[in-house]
Amino acid sequence: MENQASKRNSAHSTNSAQSEQHRGRLLELAKESQQSPGVYLMKNDAGVALYVGKAKNLKNRLVTYFQSIPHESARTELMVSQVDHFDIVLTETEAEALILEATLIKKHKPRYNVRLKDDKAYPYLKIQVNDPFPRIEWTRRVLRDGGRYFGPFPSAGAARQVMQLLNDSFHLRDCSENTFSHRSRPCILHQMGKCTAPCVGLIDEKAYQQSIGQVVEVLEGRADRMIQDLRKGMEDASLNEEFELAAFYRDQIRNLEMITQTQGVFEAGSARDRDVVGIGRSELESHAALLRIRGGSLISVIHYHLQNVDPSQSFGEVLREFLSQYYLGLRSQQEKAERQRDSVQEQGAVLSIDPNPFPKEVLVPEAPEESDLLESTLGMGIRVAETAVDTQLLNVALANAKYALEQSQRSSSKGAHGAQALEEVMDKLHLQHYPQRIECYDVSNTQGEDAVASRVVFIDGEPDKNLYRRYKIRTVEGANDFAMMKEVLGRRFGNSEEALPDLIVVDGGKGQLAQAVTILEELSIQGVGVVGLAKARVERDFKAKEVESSMERIFIPNRKNPVPLYPTTGAYKLLTHVRDEAHRFAISYHRLLRSKRSLKTENE
Repeated sequence: MENQASKRNSAHSTNSAQSEQHRGRLLELAKESQQSPGVYLMKNDAGVALYVGKAKNLKNRLVTYFQSIPHESARTELMVSQVDHFDIVLTETEAEALILEATLIKKHKPRYNVRLKDDKAYPYLKIQVNDPFPRIEWTRRVLRDGGRYFGPFPSAGAARQVMQLLNDSFHLRDCSENTFSHRSRPCILHQMGKCTAPCVGLIDEKAYQQSIGQVVEVLEGRADRMIQDLRKGMEDASLNEEFELAAFYRDQIRNLEMITQTQGVFEAGSARDRDVVGIGRSELESHAALLRIRGGSLISVIHYHLQNVDPSQSFGEVLREFLSQYYLGLRSQQEKAERQRDSVQEQGAVLSIDPNPFPKEVLVPEAPEESDLLESTLGMGIRVAETAVDTQLLNVALANAKYALEQSQRSSSKGAHGAQALEEVMDKLHLQHYPQRIECYDVSNTQGEDAVASRVVFIDGEPDKNLYRRYKIRTVEGANDFAMMKEVLGRRFGNSEEALPDLIVVDGGKGQLAQAVTILEELSIQGVGVVGLAKARVERDFKAKEVESSMERIFIPNRKNPVPLYPTTGAYKLLTHVRDEAHRFAISYHRLLRSKRSLKTENE
């Protein structure tokens, strides 16, 4: 025992000595660096970037990392202990270094850098205006396809809200091209008064195009005249005691005001353009909320989860990281959009971009680190509160950030899935709508006996058990899962008062998915995404040394090959949770009925 302990101590001493020697070599390399602005990348022995930083004087900054004295921050000390080598990139100015730092953080996603979680391309809304009956589409890519693009929107949520409000206000179709071309009767959205049913000729092309023209005006920010006309219509309808028509006009006005972002906030009559930043922090995570104010009106609130924030980091440091990454990323996206606009025009497409994405100033709770550098690089003022109105705005931003942080922590404790997982599902499955409401159905029976089905509902990634339903099969005899599912879906969608789901998940592969699609078509259910989720499949090769199995697979209508789901993704965790919950709920009901039947038989 003493020998083993002695060997362990000896090995530890050897490792420590080697670590000190390696740190010393890195220190010598740091001393040889140039005394100029630039960016450095700390990398491990596999060449993976652990941390990206910028400095006004590279030599001085790098030397501080590899001194023999331990760092005050445990996280910095841990990062340095993992560094095998570092790379440097020289720049002309510190401002260039700041821009390059943000670009490399986005590219490499280093483990020890503060990062904004939502770093995807900004979303756009697209309308193929040359089509006879176009629809509004949500996309992150601008293509040379003759379409009309509007954006970029500051967040996916903002784009989805605008798209939904426009569809509701102008009763546009939102079904796929394949569904639209094969309709023979109006879908349930027409019955609910949400679609004019151009698929079956209930509105002619000229009238529909007039609606599209109005939508384009709204997206171009020219809705004032339309709102005035609607107000006059509402007043005339009220005078004529046509109260239903007046209510319709009222709702139209309300939606247009939301879309065109004219809701007034704290500075009535002000024409100020500025952003307001609030950051909520806890021991485990941080969240930022950014209020976008244009012309004195609050036009949107953007939320970002901040990854890799260490509790020991100062607020000013975290704020600097957020401001540089957000605004430099926005600038990059805006420049890309402008290049795309010039390029797609040659192909007949038109891209309308936000003419005012940047504020003249940013209001922050306290001055960030390197505030002067940020101001000169970003080209906007960075101010702390000076008036009571400033303080009020900051309190609102902070309240939003803290609320989002609390919701995230509450969702984590309840096993819910966040917006990131929902966006992964939307992007991975090419859904038309953000899957705010997901429903999953499962049938359970024993050779046709005690046949039941279940429905589970997830709202915003969280199971809502108040919306769970159990179905006892009434009309099907024998083991006919297709007929059972048709009965269940018929009963579910026969209730027109209940909201339509954005996505239906079916337990099974191609066959089960095809059945579900057929049933929905027979029930005239349109505008609802449906996918099949097949369990992992074991490869039955008894001669093999190891048992191999496939991943969970998602089957999408009109697509031959399945979409694989990787266990580490939020989409995988959410969809398998939905499927497993539906299976659990169906099995428990089936067992209950079977037990009751067995008990009744025994008593007889």
